[in-house]
Amino acid sequence: MTIDLFHPAPEGLPVPVNPPRGGDKIYRLVSGTDWRQVLHLRSDRLVRAGALWLYGFLDEAHRLTQQDSSPEGAYWHALVHRSEGDFSNALYWFRRAGAHPVQARLRAGVREAMSERSLEGWQTLVESPQWEPARLVELCEQSSRGEPAHPAVLQEVVRMEYDLLMEFVLDQAR
Repeated sequence: MTIDLFHPAPEGLPVPVNPPRGGDKIYRLVSGTDWRQVLHLRSDRLVRAGALWLYGFLDEAHRLTQQDSSPEGAYWHALVHRSEGDFSNALYWFRRAGAHPVQARLRAGVREAMSERSLEGWQTLVESPQWEPARLVELCEQSSRGEPAHPAVLQEVVRMEYDLLMEFVLDQAR
């Protein structure tokens, strides 16, 4: 078993809002593997929470994030609520996470990706000098209503966010 199962995110994942649940096999792999031993981690709770979220196991990821009071736990918790379509609760958990270190890298990555495109409304993700999680939450909410014209771009941004947060969590757990 290797980290390739969940980092970087496999093609097509994560689904930004209302993701389908993965199959039983992937659930058993993510939840049944001792990632502490496989990856030589002090703790694998947030790694497991992020991988469960990635594959649409939102209830299971939610239970794990509730057990962690760190900024990373709050960040995963925000992603769970955003994916569920509970956007106001997602904003609450983003506030609890605070200005997380991954956000500067996320803003830079999105800025670079957006510089190559001319997409109405998407440039607002990087207009502020800091990353604004509320803007991405707003775009996810619009997506849940079928409004954005570029769902693939939303998926790309959410994937970038996931990969950066998972990388950070893995580094912190070693």
